[in-house]
Amino acid sequence: MTRLKSKSKKKTRTVIGRANATRQRARPSKKIAVDDRHVGSSKPSGIGQGQGQPWDQGSLTPEQIRSVKKNIMAQRRAQRRRMGEVKTASEALSYEIDQYKQVLDRSRLQLEVLHKLPAVAWTVTRHGSCDFVNQFYLDATGLSADYCTAPLKTWRKTPSDLPPFLSALHPDHKERVSHIFWDGVRSGGGWTFEAPFRYADGSYRWHFDRAVPVRDARGKVLRFVGSSSDIQELRSERDSLVDRERRLLAIIDGSPNPIFLKDPDGRFLLVNSEFEKITGVSRNQIIGKTEDDLSKLRGAGALRTNDREVPRSGEVMLEDLATTDIGPRWGAVQKFPIVDADGRIYATAHITTEVTLRKSAEEHLRLAEDQTRLILDSSLDAVITIDARDIITGWSKSAEHMFGWSCEEAVGKRIVDTIIPMQYREAHSRGCEHFLATGEGPILNRRIDITALHSAGHEFPVELTVTAIRLESWHFTAFVRDLTDQRRVEEALRGAREELTRVTRLTAMAQLSASIAHEINQPLTAIAANSDTCLHWLSTEEPDLTKARAAAQRLAQDARRASDIIARIKALMNKTPVGKAPLDIIEAIRDVMKLTQEEFRKHRITTLADLHESVPRINGDRVQLEQVILNLVLNSIESMMLVKDRPRTLSIRSRVLDDRMVEISFHDTGVGFDSTVMDRLFDAFFTTKHNGTGMGLAICRSIIEAHDGQISVTPGAPFGAVFQFSLPIADAP
Repeated sequence: MTRLKSKSKKKTRTVIGRANATRQRARPSKKIAVDDRHVGSSKPSGIGQGQGQPWDQGSLTPEQIRSVKKNIMAQRRAQRRRMGEVKTASEALSYEIDQYKQVLDRSRLQLEVLHKLPAVAWTVTRHGSCDFVNQFYLDATGLSADYCTAPLKTWRKTPSDLPPFLSALHPDHKERVSHIFWDGVRSGGGWTFEAPFRYADGSYRWHFDRAVPVRDARGKVLRFVGSSSDIQELRSERDSLVDRERRLLAIIDGSPNPIFLKDPDGRFLLVNSEFEKITGVSRNQIIGKTEDDLSKLRGAGALRTNDREVPRSGEVMLEDLATTDIGPRWGAVQKFPIVDADGRIYATAHITTEVTLRKSAEEHLRLAEDQTRLILDSSLDAVITIDARDIITGWSKSAEHMFGWSCEEAVGKRIVDTIIPMQYREAHSRGCEHFLATGEGPILNRRIDITALHSAGHEFPVELTVTAIRLESWHFTAFVRDLTDQRRVEEALRGAREELTRVTRLTAMAQLSASIAHEINQPLTAIAANSDTCLHWLSTEEPDLTKARAAAQRLAQDARRASDIIARIKALMNKTPVGKAPLDIIEAIRDVMKLTQEEFRKHRITTLADLHESVPRINGDRVQLEQVILNLVLNSIESMMLVKDRPRTLSIRSRVLDDRMVEISFHDTGVGFDSTVMDRLFDAFFTTKHNGTGMGLAICRSIIEAHDGQISVTPGAPFGAVFQFSLPIADAP
């Protein structure tokens, strides 16, 4: 029943009132009684000349009878109309009641949620008295709702008195909070403060209270809505941060490396003891000054290199320093920006580390790298070395020829930005992060085929092997072999194999020419018959359009059937691309059986099909699998053509195996095979026929194995052979 939406209670009452008024106006003043006890008399009873008096039936004219009937029908229509109006009004009222119930339920739910919210919530009138506080606050403080929402006149004796719901405040903070509270009420702007509150167990915890005004359309304050958040842990954390800052400063001051901070204008903000020792200037003389202000620092010009670039770039910078006036030592200065809570750079940190020994080791390493490069450059495969940051550190000559990047261009770049295609970059980054965190890499020390990216922008196939070695940090070596030529040869072989498959398919279709003609002739004959029938029913003196339409519909169905047959034959003969999709294998078997029915009739072969409709779908290419079925059926027919002493029978069965495989078997009563050749039937170019190519069963096996299935042959009992193949069930969508 459709309910009419009622816009208001007033409209519903108006509809009900009109319905009642209509019912009163339509109610007859006198009841008309009809008495049929004197049907045979000359005076009809039940209708009177006066009000309530019986009428003589013989005295009623036809016009009067029609008038009475008309009045009765009008009364019935009025009664139905009144019932419809009452029904409409009732539905409208029921709908409005449902709406009110929904609003009430939502309000109750919102109130319940507000009470159970794990945070303090309350409302205060514009005069300063609390009119709501949720259950969480009551449970935390042990106060009652009646106490917290007491009227203003019961508790405000002086202008500074706080409402009862704030009575849990620590006494030392009540005066301060009172000023904040009443100033917020008078101004209408609300309030914010931090103060400790007493809990029901007697402990005090710091809270952050905030209230905002709720205004009407004219901007008048209606009430204040507020919440209170427990910040005890935040304050404890702040105190802990202060303590950690003191400890950090102690660590910086005790560091054996010179450490200092500068603001964006180059003024020193902090220096440690080691810096004082090296420069010979106390921190009191340095803080707030620049290097230009301190003549003793002017000689150490390297210390000021790039000082102003760090805040602008926001990047960490590493810098090698030549020996300075502090001695013949090498140092590395790490410079990085310091940002505030808003992300603004307010200082630059400088940490200097002596790297004299490291520089010497680097020189030895450089010599070793030169020797290694001579070896790698002689490799035919591309050899690439990468560090733990995914930065290319080595690039052989073969890599230059393979990827189009010179060594100078590639070294220093991230490997993910050079030779890895876009679709693999995210997976590569995740794999590197996972390896550095766990030491596990699924592609390490394995040969994998993947696509690489040339500097010109095109992708090409490669074979990749990655090894990892840990020195001071992880280093990776990638050996890459270009597979372009190999894939080209494989593609040519695959094309030749597909062409051979198509030729075999065409050969089978040639053998079925009589069956194909018979299969197509049936719908064509039906089309001609239905056309004549349709024309006959249209050419009569009174055309029978119903029968003509039925004949035309049969004509269209036969035309579609002929088109489907031609499409199936065309698909089998064309060089159609392979495309796997959910497939009903039973339907595919029946389509092949339709194409071969003339062959069965011509050679007097009986077919027994035990095919279950409940067999699940498999994933496969329909054309290729129909070719397998067709080859097996034709082989069975050919093996039974020479049989004279027993019935020629082909049994086709389907079943579902326990390992989620669908099995199809073809059992013929033909001549069968010798046990010595049973294992070689599926080998390419092996045949038991005088005019066979030896490719039919080999192609069948390649197709089934490409579909992750298996095909086999066993001797039939008592005669013939059993060919069977199994295919995996398609996964549920």
